[in-house]
Amino acid sequence: MKELLQETIPGAEFDSSDRYPPPRCHPGTRLAIIQRCLDFIAQCSDKEKMRWIVGHAGVGKSAIMQIVAENAPGVIVASVFFCADERKDGSKTFTTIAYQLVVKCEPYREFIRNEITRDPALFRRALPTQFNKFIVEPFIRHLVNYPHRFVILIDGLDECSNPLTQRELLELISGFCIQYPTSPVVWIVASRPEPIITLFFDKPEVAPAYTKEDVAVDSEEGRQDVELYLSDELAKIKRNNTTLQHEAEWPSKHGLLKITAASGGLFAYASIVVTYI
Repeated sequence: MKELLQETIPGAEFDSSDRYPPPRCHPGTRLAIIQRCLDFIAQCSDKEKMRWIVGHAGVGKSAIMQIVAENAPGVIVASVFFCADERKDGSKTFTTIAYQLVVKCEPYREFIRNEITRDPALFRRALPTQFNKFIVEPFIRHLVNYPHRFVILIDGLDECSNPLTQRELLELISGFCIQYPTSPVVWIVASRPEPIITLFFDKPEVAPAYTKEDVAVDSEEGRQDVELYLSDELAKIKRNNTTLQHEAEWPSKHGLLKITAASGGLFAYASIVVTYI
């Protein structure tokens, strides 16, 4: 376990102390998107075993992934949350996933222990070899009838340092989904619409592997969520400020409308406005 831990991306798990407190959706927001992701986990069967959550920076993809990881019912979850500054080594993606699954699943732990004992250099093998040993072989040959579903979440794929690694990860995962549609593993990948990622998902041969969740900046759903967030956060500021408590209306309806319109569906913008105020 210690040897495997040393080959993981530190702090990449959804419940890691390195990410605490993690980004979370404001109460009452992004409910529809989160529910669609949870429904996908519960209902997907023998096709489209991957879901691509795509959206520009600041729309709240990581917060959505966090809530999904925390609330996926009756499944075993492993996660990799990439970050450009600290957690960006894509070559350790599958060892990071493997460590979390080893902790949570006894049959998987026994299989991996035997494989690492047989080949201690497995950690240094190429990504396709690691994928075969850590994902394909255990789930196709040993855990096909395991009573629980496995969910693997990869957030911020575009922040993985090497674009070629981003593409290779997608090729391995999509190929697995297409070749082994009855596996107990489902995948959720979140990223910005970077060209190399978008071009990959646009290929016709990849279409059977995934469904798409587009987190649009200018959607009606997004604007309503941001308006709720701004209303709640500004009301909190008013309650905690003795000067503002005597104001009959703060912010004014016109002022709130201006901030909401400027934010659109972009949570990052709204959050910065609240922090500034």
